[in-house]
Amino acid sequence: MSETRDKRRRTDLDQFVLALIDSGVSTSYEFQKAAGLSQGATIPTLQRLLDARLVRQEKPGTRGRTGYQVTAAGKRLLKDGWVALIEAGPIGDVDSDLRVALLALLGGADRRLAADFLRQSADEKMESVAAIESIRNPRELPLLPRWYSDLRSSTAKALLTAESEAIRAMADALPRKLAPGCSRSTRAAKKRKGS
Repeated sequence: MSETRDKRRRTDLDQFVLALIDSGVSTSYEFQKAAGLSQGATIPTLQRLLDARLVRQEKPGTRGRTGYQVTAAGKRLLKDGWVALIEAGPIGDVDSDLRVALLALLGGADRRLAADFLRQSADEKMESVAAIESIRNPRELPLLPRWYSDLRSSTAKALLTAESEAIRAMADALPRKLAPGCSRSTRAAKKRKGS
């Protein structure tokens, strides 16, 4: 993985964890349960956020779990930090590109901007499919390596095509707007209560 791509993944993960904290998910355990983020990924992320003073640590709870709160600097980053990520374009990692699209929605971007970003990611996957070439002169190779190469190419094409289709489905399924700290289930519960 290139250093630029790795840095971009760290940046969007940092901002996504910041958004999770702002929405009320604030411990490593909650990151894993609510968003499927491993502690191995979130612990270094939390340290980077602390070092940058984007979050502050709360006192440990009853089970020794430590929560976090977003600082004013963190709130400013959430407001417009997604812009640079959208402008940089997708990197081809499904999780990373989805995080960026959701951060854009959370930051108040037009749904179309986030959906177009995901569709661009899907298009890049399909360009990768087109770039996978079969062996130029298969007759020069013995049968076993030829089969191996052909099967690997076919599998890679199928995986990239499936990822592209999944990303397009994500783009179509994006909500109209994400309200900070208010999930769909919370809004639905408030609506039912008010009825």
